[in-house]
Amino acid sequence: MPKTTGRAGIRALIPKAKVLLLTAAFALTATTTAAAAPAAAPPAPPAPAASGWQPVAAPDAQGFSSYLPFGGGSAFARSSRQTTVTCLPCEYVHTLWSKTSTTAWRKVPLPTGGSTDVLAGTAPDDAWGFGRNDRGYFSGHHWNGTAWTNRTVPDMETLAARATSRGTVWAVGNLRAADDTSPGVVARWDGAKWSLAKFAVPGHATSLRALHVVSDNDIWAVGSTSPRVLKAVSRPYAVHWDGTSWSEVELPAVSTLSARATAVTVGRNGEVWIGGMDRNPWADAGTGPPKAFALRRDAAGWKLTFVPVTQPTGEESRDSLEVSALAFHDGQLLAGLTAHDSKNQSLARWTGTAWEPLPGPGTGSYSQVAALTTTADGTLWASGLYSPRYKYEGFAASLAPGVSAG
Repeated sequence: MPKTTGRAGIRALIPKAKVLLLTAAFALTATTTAAAAPAAAPPAPPAPAASGWQPVAAPDAQGFSSYLPFGGGSAFARSSRQTTVTCLPCEYVHTLWSKTSTTAWRKVPLPTGGSTDVLAGTAPDDAWGFGRNDRGYFSGHHWNGTAWTNRTVPDMETLAARATSRGTVWAVGNLRAADDTSPGVVARWDGAKWSLAKFAVPGHATSLRALHVVSDNDIWAVGSTSPRVLKAVSRPYAVHWDGTSWSEVELPAVSTLSARATAVTVGRNGEVWIGGMDRNPWADAGTGPPKAFALRRDAAGWKLTFVPVTQPTGEESRDSLEVSALAFHDGQLLAGLTAHDSKNQSLARWTGTAWEPLPGPGTGSYSQVAALTTTADGTLWASGLYSPRYKYEGFAASLAPGVSAG
């Protein structure tokens, strides 16, 4: 059963597209594909990735815009093709795919009136798709291997989701309430209905962007909260489930500027890591480049670390960096990174005292790692996009147990 910690954020090359494409939920226009049918012969496998990473052969030339591994050779994925010359706005045709250990990639129809910006599930016949549809409405659907069923939570924007069994799904995001508040929300599907936990900070807009499920009694969700005023300063926000109730976890200040949390994971010893980005590229312009931070909680409390930018240029936009995913592999903590399109920096490892850069798992230059997922057999899976990211062409790669990331 996969543990997904991360989000699929995209940074476009033009400013307006960047604002939309940095969110974990891919807010893009979806066009329904043909009914389920065997896929055409896939393209030749890509060249081996660096440092032990093994690339996943994609079913079409676009690669993967989302990849959800289940282990044992099974997976659910999405590819995307841009249909517009410019991004004012960007428009795409999305195709869903599934495979098992004994079958090749097969097309899966998109849910009618739905979106698949966020994927979750436990098997090719137990998949969930969440997002914003082509009419601007939020949606949620379940695939049973034959058909989609509408399971939408009204007015909920889902930014991350995790299925812990065939009957249990956790989703996080924010709720667009009728009274114009915007609380963060955790939704749980119990096999029959959704139950919601709302997190409203008075006078603030709150959004949860990532979650990590240790067990049914130990769940973390993180995001940000900010006052509902112009150019508000946001701060990282975290909540924890102990099996009985949810509670807000107080986090130390990252800086006096805006910051948001976009990734969370927990080690075997209970050590909690929360990653994200310090500084808003627009509201905090002129204060330095946005920095990738990682908060670490152990028995002594919280400690703040930063992932250094490789080959800094001195330009705010080109030196921006964000932690977009976190996961442990063979006891070592890895961070998936989103850097400026001009930099080839997508992975880092915690040495115990500092972060060190590693070769990225992508098979092309200037790729980002948007998600890190560990399956039950201990294999670590990475997925993300190449530059230019607004074209929405990406990769997936695996790292077997006992194999170093670099």
